Amino acid sequence: MLRFKTLYLFMIVSLWLSLSPAFAAPNLEAIVDTSRLMLGETLTLKLALSDATAVDQPDFTPLDNLFEVYGSQQFHTTQYINGRWSSQIVWQYTLEPQKTGVLTIPALTMKTSAGNLRSQPVQIVVTKTPVKRRDGVRLEATVSNPKPYLHQPILYTLRLYHRGKLHNFEPVFPSDHVLMEQLGKLKQRRTLDNGRQMIVAEFTYILTPLRSGQLEIGPVKMKALKQNNNHGFGGSYSYGSDYRPTTITSSPLTLDVQPPISQPWLPLTDLQLQDKWESDISQPVIAGTPLIWTLTLRAEGMGGQSPPQLEAFVQSNADFRVRSPKPEIERVMLSDNKTPVSTITQSFSFIPVNTGTLSLPAIRIPWWDVQNQRQAVVELPAQMIQVKPNQNLMMPTNVMATASNAAAPADQTIVNQPVAQPMFFSQAQYAFLIMAVLALLIALVQSRTNRRQFVAVTPVSQTQSARMTEAVFKKRLAAADELAEIKGLIQEYAHLSWQTPQNASLQAIAQHLAMHYVGSQPAADLLQELNAACYGKQAFDLGDWKNRCVLLLSRFKEKKRLKQKGQVVFGPLNPA
Repeated sequence: MLRFKTLYLFMIVSLWLSLSPAFAAPNLEAIVDTSRLMLGETLTLKLALSDATAVDQPDFTPLDNLFEVYGSQQFHTTQYINGRWSSQIVWQYTLEPQKTGVLTIPALTMKTSAGNLRSQPVQIVVTKTPVKRRDGVRLEATVSNPKPYLHQPILYTLRLYHRGKLHNFEPVFPSDHVLMEQLGKLKQRRTLDNGRQMIVAEFTYILTPLRSGQLEIGPVKMKALKQNNNHGFGGSYSYGSDYRPTTITSSPLTLDVQPPISQPWLPLTDLQLQDKWESDISQPVIAGTPLIWTLTLRAEGMGGQSPPQLEAFVQSNADFRVRSPKPEIERVMLSDNKTPVSTITQSFSFIPVNTGTLSLPAIRIPWWDVQNQRQAVVELPAQMIQVKPNQNLMMPTNVMATASNAAAPADQTIVNQPVAQPMFFSQAQYAFLIMAVLALLIALVQSRTNRRQFVAVTPVSQTQSARMTEAVFKKRLAAADELAEIKGLIQEYAHLSWQTPQNASLQAIAQHLAMHYVGSQPAADLLQELNAACYGKQAFDLGDWKNRCVLLLSRFKEKKRLKQKGQVVFGPLNPA
């Protein structure tokens, strides 16, 4: 009987052990989403810790000089295997290889409740050419004309093929020797690619080459957010972020940019020049009266480089004083969605300083017709304006005597009679001038009174908060990719930190620094480089410029302190 009970107990224990799941030892596993990629693209590394609790973060020191690590995420997964519940802690990282070849992600160490655990090494292959991805995602770049002229705009199109799991696209373009302008918004459509349904995200840009000869446009990076697959470890439930960053890279392109045929060089498909007078110049005008002349230049097929400067063709001379504000520039696309059009409108104020028949010289602007391959010229003919003396202005007595005593023959016509002598105001004009001066004095007194009241109640913290810190500037500069955005950032920083006028030109900022800071020549050179790049006048390395800008900004604070060290700082002339 005892032997029977012992055998029965042995059978129950054996059955229980056979049905019970084996105890899983603590484990640290490294998994990558792809083992082959192109330089510039990113991969996802997941570290899964099972049956243990992390005491510290993973040690990524072995990845130095091989990978750039960023985009850290953490989530939990719960598994049910063989009737047993277990949980995992998963760390997810985005890695960007820094060189080509066969790279090894070495064994990574993590301090856990079960001791120091190590993952297994993982090998990946990094190439210079695009690699066919397992998820079918790829980025294609094409151009409308591989042999453009210098400064001739062409279409640059990016097509991203994916299965709908990518969002928040952000293309990053190489900035060397080209100008890129986005054309319209993102377009998406469905297509059949190798028998699979794919979504095509299409981006179109206007590319303007800034250098002739063989011009290589480096690979374009497309940053995006990719939907996570948090069940990749067999878990039934997962908790964490739904998306992770990823980068896809296109193949480089090479352009054969044709050199200029003539100088000055302006490649276009059409150029029109029109003018409009606000006054009727077919009738005599009065000397000293401003005449408004508006020129409109419409350039079809113009690239992103600096447009022609109309003020170079309209300048002051012995007969006219000329003033002109900044031109208005409008840039649109024709209905074919391929041809950019720049319209430059500028108004000039002409003040006749002589009387008689005055002449405005003709305006001739040469350009190159890219469609017909020939030199062309747009021209406004010379114009004649009859100017008569201003009878309301009193002239000096010596001029009046000369005019009355000079007996000119009847068959002679006196033209181009100078009236550059000092002019005197009439009594009504003197009265108006006195009233204007009194109004100005009243306004100044009122402004001073209001200023005292305002300063007395304004907290100091409001003034101090209107400054941009160096850290904020560096962060925004690193994120800026467009030249116009960087220029606006420089103008904003200079206004808030150096008290320059709002939206001051880069040249004006450089002059301000020269007056108030020691050793400002490097800053002036840096701003001139940016200004020239904005107008397409020279090659420009955006990454190198940003690095020099950050270094110069940190030194600028030292220069300013050196200048103020031996100076006496005076208080305000009108303390509140």
